[in-house]
Amino acid sequence: MVKKGLSLGMARKLPIIIGLAMTVFMLGANYTDSSALVIVFMSIAFFGNGFASITWSLVSALAPERLLGLTGGMFNFIGNLSSIATPIVIGFLVTDVDFAPAFVYMAAVTIVGVLSYVFLVGKVERVEE
Repeated sequence: MVKKGLSLGMARKLPIIIGLAMTVFMLGANYTDSSALVIVFMSIAFFGNGFASITWSLVSALAPERLLGLTGGMFNFIGNLSSIATPIVIGFLVTDVDFAPAFVYMAAVTIVGVLSYVFLVGKVERVEE
């Protein structure tokens, strides 16, 4: 995308934003009784999640070269806190008959992520020490 003329920031952020937006498709599973459609919605959502998982490209483009390892480690640590919190929250939201609140929660977190990349992540350029 950079070779096609897009800025580094757009080339790094656009796939993440598109992938996260695709992840919201999981909400469609709340509105159908068709197993086939649930699989379609979840397939789109999981593909989008995988598409958005290039966030490491931002770390490598933003962190000072001398602190790349430390920055990457902190990025992993903070990102993986969701691996602790998400199952706990979903465990409280899911009932014996309804998984819909968990999909709503995950979609809301995803939308916050999209908005963060759009409004909070500024220009993508290496931070100088």
